[in-house]
Amino acid sequence: MFFILSKILALFVMPLTWVIGFLVYSRLTKNPKRKKLFFILPLVLLIFFSNQYISNRAMLLWEPEPTPMNEVGIYDVGIVFTGITKGSKSPNDRVYFNHGADRITHTLQLYNEGKLKHIIVSGGLGFQQAGMSIAAERLKSFLLMAGVPDSAITVEPNAVNTYENAVESAKILKRDYPNQKYLLITSAFHMKRSALCLAKQGVEFDEFPAGYYTDRPTPNFDDIVIPKAEAIKRWETLFKEWVGLATYKVMGYV
Repeated sequence: MFFILSKILALFVMPLTWVIGFLVYSRLTKNPKRKKLFFILPLVLLIFFSNQYISNRAMLLWEPEPTPMNEVGIYDVGIVFTGITKGSKSPNDRVYFNHGADRITHTLQLYNEGKLKHIIVSGGLGFQQAGMSIAAERLKSFLLMAGVPDSAITVEPNAVNTYENAVESAKILKRDYPNQKYLLITSAFHMKRSALCLAKQGVEFDEFPAGYYTDRPTPNFDDIVIPKAEAIKRWETLFKEWVGLATYKVMGYV
């Protein structure tokens, strides 16, 4: 029920939902002034939300700054939350990545540079994914193909959301790696909620954001003038994350 309610709430705060809703209302209302207003308003919103420069600036305010690799210390355990692979794509002889693959490729880099001794990959099937492979197993298979030994990887296969990622990972840390140095690795836009959830479990750790949606804040003609679907996607990601964080606060998860 919690999952369904959060998805419904996220739907109603999406920019395109507003645009479509206002346009439909402009067609249905009999009031001439409202008809004109609710025809113009969604066009203005569409121009605003499809502006690449504005969406990039908004996401820059939300995403934490990248941490230079040479400033990362040595950690006993790196914790990686899943959510960056496609479980339904076939054939199942490879790993299919969504946006955010930097979560695992940067983890691999950190391991190869000797900054991580062990890696915990957390994430199960998720909701409505019966018949698919476990998300953490997909990322483990990638790490194994890249040369990371099996002994250096722990799979947490049960979590279905960020809160459970934190709960299940904390159990492993406290049981198998108590009082050691931990590094949380997840997408930059998702770091705030992930970090709050893990801290709620009484775990002390450092953060390594990856998988950025942002570019340099340098204005150029294309970004300022030409509408882009990528800009709308950025806003959708932001709104969904804000709804998720607000919902988690209400539920007491953070």
